[in-house]
Amino acid sequence: MSEGNPPVSTGRGDDGTTTLLGSGRMGKDDPRITVLGDIDEASSSIGLARAEAGSGDLGQLLLEIQRLLYRTMGDVAMPKEENSVGESDLKFIDEALTEWKDRTEIPRGFVIPGESRLGASLDLSRSVVRRAERSLVAAGYSGEHPYALRVVNRLSDLLFVLARNADGKSSLSKRS
Repeated sequence: MSEGNPPVSTGRGDDGTTTLLGSGRMGKDDPRITVLGDIDEASSSIGLARAEAGSGDLGQLLLEIQRLLYRTMGDVAMPKEENSVGESDLKFIDEALTEWKDRTEIPRGFVIPGESRLGASLDLSRSVVRRAERSLVAAGYSGEHPYALRVVNRLSDLLFVLARNADGKSSLSKRS
């Protein structure tokens, strides 16, 4: 172990509690901790899709989404602070949804994930994002973080469209 590395494990959470940015110790089963964990998992699953997507347009979009999710986590973690996620973030998601929907053939029937590795990864991310959305609502944060909830809701739609695009359902390729 390098002497300059910070500790990874402190052992303080062995009692089932954790520290949350100025809120002191709280149980790991607290709704706020559940929401944070679900959003963190959503970001990690999007990271897996980003690794598969590479550094092109899709990879850059997924990185921006991950950054937005980290800001969402900050809002949830610090309830007495002004929300960082706002109308411009919702506009970002809506514009990306419109752009990618215009580039993608959306099937009319039910979709079973797995047509491509990247598409399946994006579908997994979509389902994890949906869980984060349910956690936000269950914890009662829809009033406290209205844009965060709306962003997370629309993000699942965007991930659905991105998955269909990754599965080769590009409208542009069908026209050629």
